[in-house]
Amino acid sequence: MKLQCPFEQELLDAVAARRWPDRADTALQSHVAGCAVCADVAEVAAAFFEDRDCARAEAVVPAASAVWWRAQIRAREEAARVALRPLLIVQVVATICAALGAIALAPTASTGIRAALAAIGGTEWLALPRDVSFSWLLGAAAYTTLPLIAAGLWVVVAPVVVYLALDE
Repeated sequence: MKLQCPFEQELLDAVAARRWPDRADTALQSHVAGCAVCADVAEVAAAFFEDRDCARAEAVVPAASAVWWRAQIRAREEAARVALRPLLIVQVVATICAALGAIALAPTASTGIRAALAAIGGTEWLALPRDVSFSWLLGAAAYTTLPLIAAGLWVVVAPVVVYLALDE
């Protein structure tokens, strides 16, 4: 069985030009009637071109003004994105500098906190004076650790917030 035929391209051209089978040459029609390859090609090609024509008929083409308007909006958005890139870089660098500054100043700012923790850690719980209550200890612990936790969260969350705020 042969897989190609010399009339195959001519047949495809006739189907594409919508000349098949009514306006095709009689020689081509008689060849397709006797050639199994060309008969299959004619059937499949006709189905493909019919499907293409249906798809073209169903396609909704927007108005030229709508396409132009969307292109203008897209161009403005792209220009705004390009213009905001240097600002984003500056904001990221500023956030990193602020985080590094907070980390660098934490030991200096926490000298009092360290002294309080050393005083609490250096005493035994049972040897505390009687006028110190458990609620005072909880308050002191909260007073010393909550600012550290808040600063740590700020260092971690601030860059994320900046990124999410500036992300499109």
